[in-house]
Amino acid sequence: MSLLRHNPVTGHLLPILFTAQVALMGWCLWATGREQTLPLGAAFALALACALLLGRAWHVTARRLRTGEAAQAERLRSMDADPLTGALARAAFTGRLRDAIARSEPRSLLLIDVDHFKSVNDSLGHAAGDAILQRLAETARRVFPDAMLGRLGGDEFALLLPGDAALAEERAGRFLEALREPRALDGRPVAIEASVGIAAMPDHAAFEDELMLYADLALYESKRRGRGCVTLFNESMRQDRKQRRFIERELRAAILLDELDLHYQPLVDLHGTVMGVEALVRWRHPLRGTIMPGEFIPVAEQSLLIDRLGEWVLRRACRDAASLPGRFVSLNLSGAQLKRDAVVETVRHVLAETGCAPERFTFEITETVAVSATPAVLARIVALRALGLRIALDDFGTGHMGLSALRTLPVDGIKIDRSYIQAMGTDEVASILVSALGAIGRARGVPVVAEGIETDAHLAMAKVAGCSLFQGYRIGRPAPLRVPLARSA
Repeated sequence: MSLLRHNPVTGHLLPILFTAQVALMGWCLWATGREQTLPLGAAFALALACALLLGRAWHVTARRLRTGEAAQAERLRSMDADPLTGALARAAFTGRLRDAIARSEPRSLLLIDVDHFKSVNDSLGHAAGDAILQRLAETARRVFPDAMLGRLGGDEFALLLPGDAALAEERAGRFLEALREPRALDGRPVAIEASVGIAAMPDHAAFEDELMLYADLALYESKRRGRGCVTLFNESMRQDRKQRRFIERELRAAILLDELDLHYQPLVDLHGTVMGVEALVRWRHPLRGTIMPGEFIPVAEQSLLIDRLGEWVLRRACRDAASLPGRFVSLNLSGAQLKRDAVVETVRHVLAETGCAPERFTFEITETVAVSATPAVLARIVALRALGLRIALDDFGTGHMGLSALRTLPVDGIKIDRSYIQAMGTDEVASILVSALGAIGRARGVPVVAEGIETDAHLAMAKVAGCSLFQGYRIGRPAPLRVPLARSA
């Protein structure tokens, strides 16, 4: 009887036809029995015609309802699927993950993130980025035919596999190998690098939100280790997370309460004259004492506190510059800061507010940042140079930049990583590289800094190799700025 109710396909048509048929059949029966005013054959013909008309209407209505139900089911399926990759959308994936957990079967959750995906989008275009995401989904289906694949957003995917964590870790390794196989993209071979984090149930978690959190912590650890690898969750990661949250909260207060300080390490020329200093931030924690930057800088970069910390460092360095007449001041500029447009305006504002000459400051960026720099990041570097600041390449030799890139990279100095300086006496390749960089610096007219000078031998070999500035414990240790530095070290 549900077909007789009002519905969006037929409206009031069926109820009206049904009522009309019943009324007509009743009238026919009444008319044939009332002195044969209507012939019996005519009455039955009218009733039959009405029945056939109603039957036809029922058939059409049922067909329309079936078509509408199929269309509705297709719409629901399309809402469950990501249109680009065909993977389950986030809501659908988490719903099915919840159902799988309720069945209490051993499962492993993999979170997958494409490394440097934003750089690919910026350099190759969004069409290339879409092709990479489609290829990742295709590879996942091929390597994990028994898995449930979901796209959580952007370049982050999730896979739910049957089985324990050890098996998932092995299969994830094969998945990364398959992604690294170069395939043509816009006529050029492209290999995909990705990071994977794994958490398993019931080994690590019994609830959906816990499982997602622990897989995400494992993914974060993969990125921290250098990306392009698989990491299985362990209990220490949860403790690390608590520690990071503690440091983030305390660092936020330290910036407000001015518990930070700058230490300065001198850089000298061939004659031992102090030409400049590098500013290195230290944290004077009221309970833990001095906290070194290696412990809190990564947390600041993850939490966006790096912007406020970078502004504090620049402001303090501008204030201290009055005690460093005639010397340049080098500051480390994080790759996280360069990802945002605000960095240029912040620097411009602080320099204008303090009245410091931009020519006195050098911003050091690591080779890794330079290698992965997007056009937007390079534009910000150019904008900082346009303000009058100098840009130096720090830790050269730790990334994958070739010497040829130094011809066009917008930098005003090169700082060689300490590992090459300290290996010159025993490693011929290190000696050749340092000498080549010294020659490039002379050709371009930019200083080449030998970092990590700890012995007289290091200093002598760096001078012979053609370096022009020298920094390290042999020259001077980082120290608070109590009095102006001597002219020589």
